[in-house]
Amino acid sequence: MIDNARVKPLTPADDFDPSMKAMPASKHNKEVSAPPFMDVLKESVMKVNDAQVEADNLTNRLALGEVEDISEVSVAVEKAELALRLMVQIRDKLVDAYQQIARMSV
Repeated sequence: MIDNARVKPLTPADDFDPSMKAMPASKHNKEVSAPPFMDVLKESVMKVNDAQVEADNLTNRLALGEVEDISEVSVAVEKAELALRLMVQIRDKLVDAYQQIARMSV
């Protein structure tokens, strides 16, 4: 049986955002502004592009014999591939969500 005196109802700030615990209580009530979705998306695409460019550069340096550790190249290529796969999956989910919303408004 649960003791009602010990049960504390959850508030929106409880355990959802770890950064909220570090802030004083007075700052919990202020609105936290998140960056616009478009900016987050652009930054993510840029990071994927940077990973691809780094992998290409390391691959070229490996072909020229400038890289001694092949595992460095392999790891960079895998990171770039995984980042690209993730970005494609996110794009597919966004397109799917857009199509579902478009069907709702008809």
